[in-house]
Amino acid sequence: MQHDKRTDIDCRQRCLIAFDLDDTLFKERDYLRSGHRVLARKLAGESGADERALFRLITEHHPRGIEAALAYLAERGTPSSFSVDELVEAYRAHTPDISLDADTERTLQELKRRGHRLVLITDGSTRHQRAKLHALGLDRFIEPDAVLISEETGGDKHTPLPFAIAEERFGKETAHRIYVGDNLSKDFRWPNQRGWTSVMLADHNGINVFPQQPLQWPGEYRPSACIDNISRILEFV
Repeated sequence: MQHDKRTDIDCRQRCLIAFDLDDTLFKERDYLRSGHRVLARKLAGESGADERALFRLITEHHPRGIEAALAYLAERGTPSSFSVDELVEAYRAHTPDISLDADTERTLQELKRRGHRLVLITDGSTRHQRAKLHALGLDRFIEPDAVLISEETGGDKHTPLPFAIAEERFGKETAHRIYVGDNLSKDFRWPNQRGWTSVMLADHNGINVFPQQPLQWPGEYRPSACIDNISRILEFV
């Protein structure tokens, strides 16, 4: 019988390590661009316009990219038959072309190998967040009952609810609790108040959806630690 290394770690050593999804485990920009490519392809196929030009237009004018693309097609004499609502639905329904980067993949693999309990705490709709989760292959690392999506739990990270659920489900089997996120408005306040170690993954390139400006936030909203690469979370456990 193959030896399960997870049995070597008892509850005094095992950590509950919860991750945010967007702009933590992957860049939300990649999801946006994935959807924009779908829209550009759809509009180009109908109108004969250049797909790359439509993609640039939609991306540069986000979040009003659809309207900009429709106006462009009308001006060139090839108006689209698709409405804004139809294109928004196409964006929302698309299968994301996204993936974990090498550092994130290796880090999750190593945390799982060490026997830690990995949890996902993310805000958003079930439809969108589960599509991202599936595309990223996160089910390889995170068990179904450890996926906490705000639409399903009934409370987002502006409330203590998702963190309380994680504690209730996995607190007895873990000695320490860590939350890794990026958004100062909601990712760290409640973990801080509940005695977790809060860790912010720094956005050095300035491409996250929400800018990181810690000094503009009260102390309770700031993380207890900041890392420049997700692999550094291994130093905490």
